[in-house]
Amino acid sequence: MANETALQQGWALNATEDFITRTYVLPLLTDERSRKRLVDEHRKNPIGVAGRGGKPGTGHSADLVRVLDKFRRAPQAGKYCRVCTKPHEEWRIGIFSGIRGEPIEVLPEAFASEDDCEHAIFLKRIDDLLEKYRRNR
Repeated sequence: MANETALQQGWALNATEDFITRTYVLPLLTDERSRKRLVDEHRKNPIGVAGRGGKPGTGHSADLVRVLDKFRRAPQAGKYCRVCTKPHEEWRIGIFSGIRGEPIEVLPEAFASEDDCEHAIFLKRIDDLLEKYRRNR
């Protein structure tokens, strides 16, 4: 539409998301020590473990939750996902097209576990986010 309103274009949502990213997420990822701490934490527990039998789950630190929540709010188009290519043996990274019914693009690199694949996705998301904000300075 040529005459879309600011609401239809999502200006407020995009501005809020940009503010949250610049204020709360980028400082965690641009500081090398902080980024290394988050990457190490994610490598050890990429998915988290739900609580069972009245015992608390093994979650993530508040900083890692903040970063993961940012990644979860990303638009569907171009978003990474795990794809099991050989049941219980091999996983690859997929990329959503953002169009319902369209196939997922599957990247060639294979991983021996879901956790390894999930961690590789996390690293890709960090790189993509940092690259986006380097371009948009």
